[in-house]
Amino acid sequence: MWNTWTDQKVTRYERDVPRDPESGIIREAEPRELGPIDTGKAILMVHGFVGSPNNFNDLPDRVAASGWHVRVMLLPGHGTSPRTFETTSAAELEQAVMNELEALREGFSTVVLMGHSMGGALATLAAAQCPVDGLILASPYYAVTHRWYYGLRPETWARILTPAVRWVYHSPKRQPVNRRESSERIVSYPWIPTAGIRTAITLAAAARESRVTAGITMPTLLIHSRKDSVTDPAMSEKVFNSFPVSKKTVVWLHRSDHIIFWDYDDKQVIDEVLSFLETINALDCPARQRNRGLLP
Repeated sequence: MWNTWTDQKVTRYERDVPRDPESGIIREAEPRELGPIDTGKAILMVHGFVGSPNNFNDLPDRVAASGWHVRVMLLPGHGTSPRTFETTSAAELEQAVMNELEALREGFSTVVLMGHSMGGALATLAAAQCPVDGLILASPYYAVTHRWYYGLRPETWARILTPAVRWVYHSPKRQPVNRRESSERIVSYPWIPTAGIRTAITLAAAARESRVTAGITMPTLLIHSRKDSVTDPAMSEKVFNSFPVSKKTVVWLHRSDHIIFWDYDDKQVIDEVLSFLETINALDCPARQRNRGLLP
């Protein structure tokens, strides 16, 4: 009975949500490409679970204005229908990021990869396989933030409950931001397929494996709020500390929740990202030398 009722609600959402009539993509969830194309430097931004390129707010515009070519991808199963995400596998999500990354590496000598939330897990997995000049992890998802009153860990509850429950509702008015006026400007699915939750758990577990973290050898920036109610800051710190790279920086925020680009620390986030990109631009990284044909 519950699944039938929620399925009807999902159908109504799909029917009523504003979308581009040609692409079928939800308005403001479209992928973005901006900034100069005649530059040698590019950044790929990967959004998070049930989110969209809109989740980065105006960060892409600020980075593009600083001289970088910016690609903000739309992950498979996102920006169209929750039903599509329900049948999207972890492998499809990983491959989509790799495809976007490879396309940028063909056209630009310097490539930086940035991921938010589940996009942080995907960025970690991609960076471990494909040489990039820098990695930015914003509120990355390696584990869900645990509260004592949950009893079991959220991932455990998800494995127990999802076989019986198909959809979970999350109100657009209650996005994980402390700046409440931002909530309804953030584009994401209100109806979450529990199959997608299991997919995200799979990606997070893979991204924190030692065989993956051992491959993170490029300069890395971690930006995370200590008050993140969604992704666990302690696990992010643990994974970040395991990266075998000397050039790594962590920035802890204290006024924001999970979607930091729309929250009280948004200006600091922009400044930290731009500063990191300036540092990358000044380095002659192995990945850049390889792209120029100086290394095998």
